[in-house]
Amino acid sequence: MKLPHVLLIVVLLWTSLHTVNAGPPNDGKLHVILGGDHADPTIVRDGGDFYMTHSSYRKVPGLKIWHSTNLVDWQPIAYALNKDVGTVWAPDLIKQDGLFYLYFPSSGKNYVVTAKDPRGPWSEPRLLDIPGIDPGHVATPTGDRFLYMHSGRVAPLSKDGLTVTGELQQKHVGWEYPADWDVECFCLESPKLTFRDGYYYMTAAQGGTAGPATSHMVTSARSRSPLGPWENSPHNPIVHTWSRSESYWSKGHGTIIDDADGNWYVVYHAYKKGALPHGRHTLVEAIEWTDDGWFKTTRDPKSEPEVIVHPNESIVEDDFESPQLKIQWQMTGASVLETHRVGGGEFQFNNPDDRMRTLQCNPPGKDYTVEIELGDHDPGVELGLAIWYSEQRLASLAVHGERLMMRFSDRTQTIRGVAASDVRYLRAELSKQSLNLYYSQDGETWTKNERTYELSGYDHNVLGNFSYLRPAIYAAGTGRAAIKSFKFKRDGAIH
Repeated sequence: MKLPHVLLIVVLLWTSLHTVNAGPPNDGKLHVILGGDHADPTIVRDGGDFYMTHSSYRKVPGLKIWHSTNLVDWQPIAYALNKDVGTVWAPDLIKQDGLFYLYFPSSGKNYVVTAKDPRGPWSEPRLLDIPGIDPGHVATPTGDRFLYMHSGRVAPLSKDGLTVTGELQQKHVGWEYPADWDVECFCLESPKLTFRDGYYYMTAAQGGTAGPATSHMVTSARSRSPLGPWENSPHNPIVHTWSRSESYWSKGHGTIIDDADGNWYVVYHAYKKGALPHGRHTLVEAIEWTDDGWFKTTRDPKSEPEVIVHPNESIVEDDFESPQLKIQWQMTGASVLETHRVGGGEFQFNNPDDRMRTLQCNPPGKDYTVEIELGDHDPGVELGLAIWYSEQRLASLAVHGERLMMRFSDRTQTIRGVAASDVRYLRAELSKQSLNLYYSQDGETWTKNERTYELSGYDHNVLGNFSYLRPAIYAAGTGRAAIKSFKFKRDGAIH
């Protein structure tokens, strides 16, 4: 065989291996486009580009922006929120008059940030005089703008979209599902608005975000006016988990989006069955329009489709040489943005008080191994590696003064016979929601902590807070503490 033919075969084989499912997801299958916890997705198209973000809770920086050209392959490109304004929930990302807007609720208030390019820079958050959660923006063809909130209430906005100019009014009451359905609550939330062919379509969430497997759903209503009256779709619920036997539970919180070729999709979130502690994934599937102007999924909504998982979120090793944190990192804790330093081979906490600060990442799967190398730390600071749900619910190994200690939820215990000076590396291995912790002096020979932690109960239905399990490096106590490296491996041990 001639060499050019061999090269052609190699190229064709490489192309086939690297373009599987690279086209738009209009195949009647269910595509999981982000694993880990990527809840409350909001998405906008700009020409051939798609941009998406999610709830970011109390982590900073927040509102990570993702980019795609085909709806299945995604890359993180920026953060839209670079200050702590509280706990950030379901946002709405839109483009209007050449400007990108992100409306979001936080700690009982609502804000908006803007940018000419989703890659930034984004503006400082502007406070809006409107209560409620889950804002949803809509504009008329003549430029009148409104902001819907949960429970179907709406208020007018200024032409530039930066000021609320009137009181909230009740305009939609939601879809009345059968009374015998197993749900968490009625909870009309996440109104996302789309204008198409003379109709305004409201895609909303109902049934509650967690609770039983069959709680959440995506519903649709339409109106000739942005202020109603609203007519509920005969195809409701558009998306729903019908049985606990399905692969994904509590499907809901949807947004509809078209591509440049005129295909339409619904993007939403759901829990993976058996993996509630790992949060809500982002999913997408195709929808189609009926002759009478409604939309529905291209598959039978009560039959479970084939599921295709796209491993888009990647966690990489970090030696902290750069003065800029990699985009995988977010932090928690009071004033953490002003009290840390990174670069020159270490990440350093500089805690002005005893409160816990963390450095965290969002793993794409539920089984993984992480390792850190400890740097210098003041004796009054507890420096550790945790699998973290919240500050009150975590499992960790840490050095504190001369002690090596383990922490499980609100309990701590000293590991006898081991001095902190003998510990330079810490490792956490999470598999099937069971956690093993290790320590080492040289990073080669490891000692396993005698206790294995069972974390399967660390989910919202048990603990609240809509949190999820993730690796966290933490420092608690006044003083300085540093780490020198971070390693991550999915589905296996680090070698």
